[in-house]
Amino acid sequence: MRLFLSLSVLSCISTMCFGETPTAPPKQTAVFVCEHGSAKSVIAAADFNRIAESKGLPYRAVSRGVHPDAEVPENIKSGLLSDGFSDKPAKPKLIADDDFSSAFRIVTLGCALPDGSSSLADHKEDWANLPAMSDGYRQARKAIVERVEKLVEDLSDKQTLQK
Repeated sequence: MRLFLSLSVLSCISTMCFGETPTAPPKQTAVFVCEHGSAKSVIAAADFNRIAESKGLPYRAVSRGVHPDAEVPENIKSGLLSDGFSDKPAKPKLIADDDFSSAFRIVTLGCALPDGSSSLADHKEDWANLPAMSDGYRQARKAIVERVEKLVEDLSDKQTLQK
């Protein structure tokens, strides 16, 4: 109880003295969504995380599916491994309401979000017309990475402007 009161008093003093108001931390997660959550979104999230980290950006990405597979297929796992990703991709997960509320960006990769969820996605963009994974891992990954690089570059530019 004392701790709570002390924190409340400090918050009030901070607001009165410095004009600061407590704010929620900015959303730092991008959610990549594909139909099965086991290929395109996995590749996009992995490359986004690698590029954002290399640039020192505070953003991270997760992969989700509209109708998630039970696991990531072997050809995607081996492709990621050959691209230098040593971590095994996580089990595909269904996109949920929490993903919409915690994300600064929802990127669909040629799929539709579940009915009723589009209104939850304030910052949604669709990366349609990507090559199918069945046309070859390299071709599909190249198209995905080009878009990821553009997104990260835009975020990097925004970070620079905010400084």
